Amino acid sequence: MHDVGWYLNFTKLCYKNGIKSKINFLDCGVMAEIKDTGKVWFQGAFRPEYALRVENKVFVPGMEESATIDCRVMDNTLIVDLHDQKREKRTLRRFSLDMPAITPASLFNGFEKTQHADVQVVTYKDSGVEEHIVAGDSYRTDSVAGMPFETFYQRFTNFLKKDEAIG
Repeated sequence: MHDVGWYLNFTKLCYKNGIKSKINFLDCGVMAEIKDTGKVWFQGAFRPEYALRVENKVFVPGMEESATIDCRVMDNTLIVDLHDQKREKRTLRRFSLDMPAITPASLFNGFEKTQHADVQVVTYKDSGVEEHIVAGDSYRTDSVAGMPFETFYQRFTNFLKKDEAIG
């Protein structure tokens, strides 16, 4: 007699997460998601910076005040699209969710689902962050101003570069 309890639990988990196919056991893994947003304060900084919490890790994507931001979690990465139409600049950044959080910061304000605390965060300046910037003439000739996130990401994902440190 085989124990079918694991199969029933597995099937429930799949359907709970909207996965109808049981072909790949990994498909039923719960995808990481953005849980909260707010601002963090770095010691010695002049102003707080926008941050977001993905599961239990805080990321600082490097958003400038006049920019808009679109963030998605895909394939164990955080994808950030920073768009500053006034400056004709659009930045695509990719953070691995496995990056170590090494920069000390304090949760400042705006976080509604996260308790205030001193934390370690991942920043856009950390080693391993991939980045591609479209600005100036390229911004205008490539028509990125009105491009939806998905199109921008697909078009420029191959240009992402890993720098030792950005900034």
